[in-house]
Amino acid sequence: VQQIKDRLSIVDVVSGYVKLTRTGSALKARCPLHAERTPSFNVSEDRGTYHCFGCGVGGDIFSFIQAIEGVDFKGALKMLAERAGVTLEYTKTDAKEENEKDRLFELMESVTMFYQSKMTEEAKKYLHDRGVTDATISAFRIGWAGNAWTEAYDYLKSKKYTEKEIVASGMGAQGDRGTRDKFRNRIMFPLMDSAGRVVAFSGRTFGPDAHPEAPKYLNSPETPLYHKSRLLYGFDRAKQPMRQLGCAILVEGQMDLIMSHQAGWGNTVASSGTAFTPEHSTLVKRMTENLVLALDADEAGVKAAGKAARVALATGLRVKVARIQGGKDPADLIAGDGGADAWKKAVKDAKDIITFLLDVLEEHSG
Repeated sequence: VQQIKDRLSIVDVVSGYVKLTRTGSALKARCPLHAERTPSFNVSEDRGTYHCFGCGVGGDIFSFIQAIEGVDFKGALKMLAERAGVTLEYTKTDAKEENEKDRLFELMESVTMFYQSKMTEEAKKYLHDRGVTDATISAFRIGWAGNAWTEAYDYLKSKKYTEKEIVASGMGAQGDRGTRDKFRNRIMFPLMDSAGRVVAFSGRTFGPDAHPEAPKYLNSPETPLYHKSRLLYGFDRAKQPMRQLGCAILVEGQMDLIMSHQAGWGNTVASSGTAFTPEHSTLVKRMTENLVLALDADEAGVKAAGKAARVALATGLRVKVARIQGGKDPADLIAGDGGADAWKKAVKDAKDIITFLLDVLEEHSG
């Protein structure tokens, strides 16, 4: 902790999220943790602390990252250590002393590596055919859940995780025949929290053994680590590009996000298993005030864009909509003949939400 504090000042950390203005010896800003018009957020360089006289929060760089990123202390430690260039060393403690969440984080990391090791050539070919490269498969840690009923469960049991922990993590489902794997016959997309730790999965049905009536995508249930209304897929990677580009792009699914990142738009995020929520919008607002919605071009996509826009506008975001012609989604557009350039044009040509909705009304009235 002290090494990190020696290398990162409070100004270094806070200025990555808000614009600090010097007033005499003090540094002030509008508080990023609550809505306000008059700056009441103060930063003390000498003490290495911050305090908001509006909402009463205060602390050091660790408590600031915990508050603004929505992570626990260990998550803040990991993020700040990476930024400061400090290597964290972990030591195993007695199982009884380990925090329940720590055990679940370790379990999710373990099962992610397990799914990665099980990736099949058939699943890879499907991803390749969709335009996903091997480098992207590796970067997003995409894996495979096979046909066996208890393959992941048995693996986790062999790693000394209990049945209670496996179920609590969302990786096991209890039924009449005992606990079985939550995911089978699916390409597995790990979902990470702000600190880049795996907290859940989204699995796409695939393969000859997949049940024909199974849902196309299956997400982890809510767990102590995963709250779908608060997590944006890809947010851990998109934070810095959002700030650098002054804009965030919201897409609908895993493939859309992955292909957008692969095409060079690292400021892309996706809601996973739920509509865009006020908590999602608040996450984006902490990084940028501009949001481009790039949802599917069908009628459901237009309705989703309208709902997401209302949520975003209520949070104070400026909203535009990137409309893709021909009924394609971003992943198909990028993988098609136009490639990354076609996606770039769609984003650049995004229209203000009001103009977009007026255009839609005009089309339907005609």
